[in-house]
Amino acid sequence: MDILKFINDLRETDKYIETIFTRGGCYQFHLLLKKYFNCTLHINSSRDHVVSCYEGKYYDITGVREQEFFYELTDDELQSAKRWSFGDNMLIQLGECEFCEEPALVAYH
Repeated sequence: MDILKFINDLRETDKYIETIFTRGGCYQFHLLLKKYFNCTLHINSSRDHVVSCYEGKYYDITGVREQEFFYELTDDELQSAKRWSFGDNMLIQLGECEFCEEPALVAYH
């Protein structure tokens, strides 16, 4: 199985997939990739996003990440990444109000 095809196919399943896995769900995305590929976990220099390293390349839900440097996580960073969650921190737009056209949002807490 090709990792990039897997990522692209998953990303195309729903318009919110990329948002979920780039705004709090990146650690959970790594866990998914790790089930199918021999990946290791790395973190960016800002220490706010993790990626999967597979065969010398870094991946997240957007595909190959080539323009950044990534590092192995410390134990504290790993514990922090395990607590990251899209559902606890973000909103999803469900649509627009049929009367005023304002976004209809849902918060996951």
